[in-house]
Amino acid sequence: MPPTITIVGLGPGSAELLTEQAIRTLRSGAPVYLRTGVHPSTEALETMGVRFETFDALYETHEHFESVYSAIVQALVAQLAVHPHLIYAVPGHPLVAEATVQALLARPREYDVKIVAGLSFLEAAYAALGLDPTNGLSILDAMRLPGALHPHQDLLITQVYSPFIASEVKLRLLEIYPQTHPVRLLRHLGSESAVIVELPLVELDRQSDIDHLCSLLVPALADLPPEDFATTRAVSELVEVIRRLRDPEGGCPWDLEQTPLSLCKYILEEAYETVDAIESGEVEAIEEELGDLLLQVVLQAQIFSESDDFGFAEVARGLTGKLIRRHPHVFGDVEVASADEVNRNWEAIKAREKQTTDPRLSTKLRALARQMPALQAAAEISRRVAKVGFEWPDAASVWAKLEEELQELREALAHESSQRQAEELGDVLFTLLNVARWQKLDTEAALRETNRRFLERFAIVEQLTERDLATYTAAELEAYWQQAKRLLS
Repeated sequence: MPPTITIVGLGPGSAELLTEQAIRTLRSGAPVYLRTGVHPSTEALETMGVRFETFDALYETHEHFESVYSAIVQALVAQLAVHPHLIYAVPGHPLVAEATVQALLARPREYDVKIVAGLSFLEAAYAALGLDPTNGLSILDAMRLPGALHPHQDLLITQVYSPFIASEVKLRLLEIYPQTHPVRLLRHLGSESAVIVELPLVELDRQSDIDHLCSLLVPALADLPPEDFATTRAVSELVEVIRRLRDPEGGCPWDLEQTPLSLCKYILEEAYETVDAIESGEVEAIEEELGDLLLQVVLQAQIFSESDDFGFAEVARGLTGKLIRRHPHVFGDVEVASADEVNRNWEAIKAREKQTTDPRLSTKLRALARQMPALQAAAEISRRVAKVGFEWPDAASVWAKLEEELQELREALAHESSQRQAEELGDVLFTLLNVARWQKLDTEAALRETNRRFLERFAIVEQLTERDLATYTAAELEAYWQQAKRLLS
């Protein structure tokens, strides 16, 4: 006959909540082991004459709960070699939020497990709060909060056993709930010292009396529209998927190798692909490319969260605050008459927020040149210096400058080094960007459109020709090119 471990539930609080079966089992004479002696019923067990040992010492010798629970399971199994029948008593119900019990049941074993049910903290919570769980209630473990929370339901969060855990829970909830959202901290339910404290979510970790017998009720966001809930849930699920991809245990090897710097090229690629999709007008492509771009934001935030710098929630909250501050005409009492005035206000507020020890425009523009692609940076530099008066007097002067730069490029190409030729080419391009600025033309959009037209025409040339393009003369290819232009006109 195999050895047996009988697991007894001690209930959520005082000995009055122990079942008769639990009392008979504990007094049966078999060795009794308590996961912890820090429980309201422990003193009553001693009064009943129940002799027991606890595993409290293991909590002092291990840094993480997972290792504590593993050590408890190993110790219990080792005792079966000495005692073919032993009793293991745990707080609440053995099958509710008890990691050691789940480990005992899950491991390959040559022993039997019997369960003596007990009241869990859930029943005590239902009674104290007047809750009917069938009306919709999510029961969660503070140590393993899922990536996707459900704010349209009441949440009952267990094992909020310390101020540190309370702080972690608070930060996670603040990603969805407002700071003032009322929550209820449940202490010592089922005992004479039971207390329910209602407080704003933001004050949760400021409570000095949080201990191992605490849990938390988070009421549903009753006024959350269905579409807002769908958005919240979708974002939470995305953040959780990215977290799983970066999980050192079971994550994706490629994602785990990435750093903020290694991902920079993908940010640029996805941004350009998103713009291309928007300009194409294909809704499905736009949706997909916006998702790919969002992936880069969430992945960067996840990497930085792993070193406790910031996470996606901080990114979102920072952006929200910035938008509110820079739109005082929407969120304040400022009045504006035009979009141009909005832009002026935005730049003025931005300038106040980003004051540095070096106020010179050149310092800011050097940083901008490092951060943007060269074409875009040149256009922005030209625009900003013009705003402070560094500008040609009229459009004719810009055209004259362009002609001058073109002549210098011709001379450099004919007589000077490749370095000088590159410098003169850059001058031509920079001046040409200023021509575009004076004409209020978007150089980036114009060049993308030229690329698109060229590729469409080149594709037709390939269709019209019957052999390798390299075998045609320049005149023949020009004829095909003109034919392609006519077909697309």
